[in-house]
Amino acid sequence: MVLEWMDNYPNCVQTVKFDDFWARSRFNGIIHGLDLEDQVRQSFSEMELGGGFVSFLAYRFGNKTIGSLAVFKDPWYRSAGRETVACFGLVTALDADTLARLVEAARDIAEKAGCTALRGPVNVPRILFGYGIQVSGFGLPVIAGTSFNTRNDAYAFFELESDDYFDHTDKYYNFSQDFGKTRAYIDAIKLDRSFRVVNPDLDNPGDIAGRVADMMNHLLVYRPDYQLATAVRLVTAAKAYKLVPHGEKLLAFYFDGDVLAGGVIMQPDWFQVFAGARVTGVIGEIYMLEPAYQGRKLMLNFAEYSEQVLKDLVATHYEHASIWAESDKALSTVKVGYNAIIKEFRVYEVIIR
Repeated sequence: MVLEWMDNYPNCVQTVKFDDFWARSRFNGIIHGLDLEDQVRQSFSEMELGGGFVSFLAYRFGNKTIGSLAVFKDPWYRSAGRETVACFGLVTALDADTLARLVEAARDIAEKAGCTALRGPVNVPRILFGYGIQVSGFGLPVIAGTSFNTRNDAYAFFELESDDYFDHTDKYYNFSQDFGKTRAYIDAIKLDRSFRVVNPDLDNPGDIAGRVADMMNHLLVYRPDYQLATAVRLVTAAKAYKLVPHGEKLLAFYFDGDVLAGGVIMQPDWFQVFAGARVTGVIGEIYMLEPAYQGRKLMLNFAEYSEQVLKDLVATHYEHASIWAESDKALSTVKVGYNAIIKEFRVYEVIIR
């Protein structure tokens, strides 16, 4: 058992304040020269204000902190529609013993709060640090909105996974799109370009925010890891796009008359934005399409639109992020060569009995 040698240290995991947690977290200073403390602190504060909870845990051996994580209940988080799932994230643990002890303590906290499962890593804020532990693609550029870590950081999770410590594992992929192949196919068919494309007014989006929130919650809540959208939260998030020249182009919604048929949501590399650098990295966050339009090749309209926006921004790196491994439609694009899997991530679940 990975915990056997630690049985003599029953009090090694402690609840600590955020400042103590953050000072020793591997996420502190993970992007050289960029201080992200305020963004992380604010995200946890918003959870608590919304009715959730957060505890910061540190594993201490003597006077030394050798591991840490945050356990929390995000009031907007859902896992396959479940509302009673807590999360752990922002993990620092280089060995399986440390990780297991931290997860056990997190599980106890979640159980006392009435939660039925614990999932992670789910990192906060997700728009910066993403979901899951990265298990491949380590040499590729780091970009905000997707998880990143070294191979060594993943070993503790691998060991616990091999010991069947977790009850369930979900896999996610990041794709790199071959726009050349996609363009060749688009040129060979008659693409329906009759849809009206709307880029929202970032200062006054009107009713589009509420309509988009409804669409996201209707289409995406099946996912193992999802945050409910609201009009207020989308409007707040959209204002950050004003920091990017022509940032509204990263958000595009397709209308068939007055019917919202689908949308493209991309996000800039927020690490570059917050550092005051020119944006060269973009994440393809969400392509969503109402079922009535899914047989009309509208996803190709989205690809065509994304390609043009990337050219306009002179972006040099683009990834489709957090593609659930059970998404057959998305994986079919890999089989035909339009996309290639470049990174894999895993999110683990512990059932609370």
